[in-house]
Amino acid sequence: MTDAPAPIADVRIEDAGEIRLLVLDRSERRNALTVGTVDALRAAVTGARGAGARAVVIAGEGPSFCAGGDLPSLQAIAAEGSAIVSDAIYTSFHGLVRAIRDAPVPVIAAVNGHALGAGLDLALSCDLRYAAPDAQFESTWLKVGLIPGMAGAHRLPEVIGSGRAAEMLLLGRRVDAETALAWGLVNGIAADGDVRGLAVETARRLALLPPLALQRTKAAFRRRVDHGLEEEFATLGAQQGQLLTSPEFAEATARLSRRS
Repeated sequence: MTDAPAPIADVRIEDAGEIRLLVLDRSERRNALTVGTVDALRAAVTGARGAGARAVVIAGEGPSFCAGGDLPSLQAIAAEGSAIVSDAIYTSFHGLVRAIRDAPVPVIAAVNGHALGAGLDLALSCDLRYAAPDAQFESTWLKVGLIPGMAGAHRLPEVIGSGRAAEMLLLGRRVDAETALAWGLVNGIAADGDVRGLAVETARRLALLPPLALQRTKAAFRRRVDHGLEEEFATLGAQQGQLLTSPEFAEATARLSRRS
């Protein structure tokens, strides 16, 4: 891979021929998502086709794929009021999900270590998901007084079924790589641990297919799995704005800060 000159808002872009690799590069924060990181990732996904890419891989630097939303960053936004929070969610976090959905090329998640909260939602937004043997998936939103803000509760039952989704969403069940594969949450496990390599190899296979037919097949698939997504976003924006400015969120984040 050929590195881009420098990371932009903690996202490293590596273009190699027809494959674009996007690496979340905040390993000191376990690649937790800020608004700036999400905006950079969205722009990189949106610009992939124009850069000559025919498939995109999203990965995380270090021992985690993505540990969720960056709580200090979210607290700072919440301090500005629920209307600002709702706008940030619509523009940034929902915009990233839309960008992955609408991208004319397949987007693949390469999950190593933790995919928690927004990290799980990010993986669910992708067209294909692969896991390292150490991958762990958990919907942690409820633990901090929030709802899955990137439509994870909308997508998860479609992927693994309503009963299993209820265990993850309501009971906070953490799922390992083998269980994720058995449940259909991931498409495969990198036996040698090189999940990024497995995802890139899959991307290369996709890049060999007729691009227009691939684009339209993805669009047909996404129309099915994302039915009702815009209505869900409209509800999520308002509700998450209220929750992020609630005492429950403040208390939960303070409790987590004391533990760290």
